[in-house]
Amino acid sequence: MRLPGRWVWLTLAGAAVAGTAVGVVVSGVRWPGSGGRSLPPSRARVYENVDACLLTGARGVADPAAAQVWAGMEDASRATTARVSYLAVTGPATEAEAVPFVGSLLVRGCRVIVASGAAEQAAVLADAGRFPRTRFVVTSPATGPANVTALVFTTSGLRAAVAAAVESGVHAAGG
Repeated sequence: MRLPGRWVWLTLAGAAVAGTAVGVVVSGVRWPGSGGRSLPPSRARVYENVDACLLTGARGVADPAAAQVWAGMEDASRATTARVSYLAVTGPATEAEAVPFVGSLLVRGCRVIVASGAAEQAAVLADAGRFPRTRFVVTSPATGPANVTALVFTTSGLRAAVAAAVESGVHAAGG
């Protein structure tokens, strides 16, 4: 009768140690000398499969108006658990310069796109009709296709108006 080789015994011993370590971690048993500390609760947040994206000028959310819009989008994210992100247009502040950035947001899968800034809003209004399943929000009075929401607000009400429009768009997108 032949006994297993040394490498088999080492593999089995390693597996036993690893299994014990996993059992200790999973069961919540504290290691000796840890001072009774345990891991904090998870801060992971589960998001819906809906992205809401902000298109800003070159200053990004450092622009005061875009900062209010971003704050409204964060409020909507907390209310709906939709993911939010922003993209700043680089280069001259023109509609032609902003159009490719709208395309980037569409390719990225943004279901709600908010435009802050005149050039960004013009680019959104130019492209919105071609993408009827995407909801667009512009932060000024404008006319556009049915999938565009043009906000009318008081100066202090921009954040709340954006939050409400994004929440509505997220719900319309299935979130």
